[in-house]
Amino acid sequence: MTTTPSASESPPSTSSVAAWRVLLRMLAGIASLFLFAFWAAAGANRGWTKDQIPVKQIDEVTGIEFVVYKDHFMPGVEFLGVGLFLCIALFAVTFICRKAR
Repeated sequence: MTTTPSASESPPSTSSVAAWRVLLRMLAGIASLFLFAFWAAAGANRGWTKDQIPVKQIDEVTGIEFVVYKDHFMPGVEFLGVGLFLCIALFAVTFICRKAR
């Protein structure tokens, strides 16, 4: 005698997303937000990354203006672009290797 499932029992869900996929997607989103916040807080340089920034000073005796370079890290758009590309790649990995049904 075979038994049939009753109406109160539900079959296992086949549309659920694996926990590691959700974790990697959340990690990619949080990393991209952190990356953008760091880039903005460090100067939001829309050029290339700089290790030194020019600081104008005036000579006290002669009154001539001159430039002194101060050591300061300022991430540029390539820093932001590469970081966001890696976050998108991490997010895209979650759509690869789906289980055959």
